[in-house]
Parts: sequence; structure tokens; C-alpha cells
Amino acid sequence: MSLYETIGAERVAKILRIFYERCFEDVMIGHFFFEKNHEDLLRQQTDFATGMLGGPISYQGRPLATIHKSLMIRAPQFARRRQILIETMKELELEPDLIQSWISLEDKLKPLILKDQGSCRD
Repeated sequence: MSLYETIGAERVAKILRIFYERCFEDVMIGHFFFEKNHEDLLRQQTDFATGMLGGPISYQGRPLATIHKSLMIRAPQFARRRQILIETMKELELEPDLIQSWISLEDKLKPLILKDQGSCRD
């Protein structure tokens, strides 16, 4: 059984909705979402996460590296997003092993999302 099936479609959707509502308002990462249509973004993120978790793949958006390249996301911002997701899952009483499995999939996306850390001038 996939992680998506184990967690359940409704529960995944609820986690993501609350998580993104918190991200939109967060002082450290909220600015990435200014002037974005939050409902469209939530729908795209839900589609992406569903596929990532082993559910039916319906994400039709651009590749992650392309989308995030111009955002200049740094490691502390990635870590903040990660922490909000963990807190949201804990508050919604997702089992610790499921949280860890989900986070481990998210962590694999880090090279596609972060601004290259190779140079101080980038």
C-alpha cells in the first residue's frame, strides 16, 4: 500500500490545506506566495504531493527546478517550510512513522528547490 493510501486522500488534502494556509502567512516564507493565486497553488501542490506519496499522478505543472529557480530559496527557508509541515502533521495526529516517510520524500526534493549554495555571489 502506498503512503498516500495509508494516510488517505482526505487526510492528505486536509494536511496540505492547513500547511499551505500557514505558509502563506508565515513571516519567513510567506513572501514567496505574495501575488499568487492561493487556491491554484494549493491545487497544484496537492496534485504534486499526491503523486509523490504514491497516489494517482495528476500534476501537470512545470518541473520543480524551473519553478523554483528564480525564487532564490535558501536552506533556512527550506528548513522553515519543512518545520511547518512537520508541525501541521503532528497537530493533525499523523503517526510518527508516516511523518518521517513523508518528510524523507520532501527532503529528496531539496536539490531541485534550493538556490545553488556553491558560491556566495549567486
